[in-house]
Amino acid sequence: MAQITHDFIDALHRLEESGNVDVIADLFADDAELSNPLVLHGPDGDNGAKAFWASYHAALGAASSQFLNVIVDEGKAVLEWRTATEIDGRPTSYAGVSVIETDGEKITAFRAYFDPRQLTTRVTGRETSNDESNPGPKTSEASIDAQRDAAESRAAGGYS
Repeated sequence: MAQITHDFIDALHRLEESGNVDVIADLFADDAELSNPLVLHGPDGDNGAKAFWASYHAALGAASSQFLNVIVDEGKAVLEWRTATEIDGRPTSYAGVSVIETDGEKITAFRAYFDPRQLTTRVTGRETSNDESNPGPKTSEASIDAQRDAAESRAAGGYS
């Protein structure tokens, strides 16, 4: 498990630097399931992992992920990370946790967990709040719209 986790981290860095989707997609089993709060790809042969990681690179471009903690157990790994990138010329970063499951040879499941507002609020730069007396973080209208769209898409059966 430690080797496939190391291979995954290396392949992700290569994807972020060069856009090479094949290296990371080759680590996944044909029936692997991949998801994050915005994207879900079920078993779709080699195309599921390729589509998931191509979507990641298309959305973030030349990103840079830093792994803060990597916990490896038999058949599972948990990776805590922070990713920095530029979207529309604006620096942005977000943090989360990914869970990887393997069958000993290939990754069979990949689930990333993060708050999508970390991306959409920074990307739009349009922060608003319905309650100006609320001193807490403001949520952008675009973030609310993106989350609503994501929820409706998931309820309808998936993303892409």
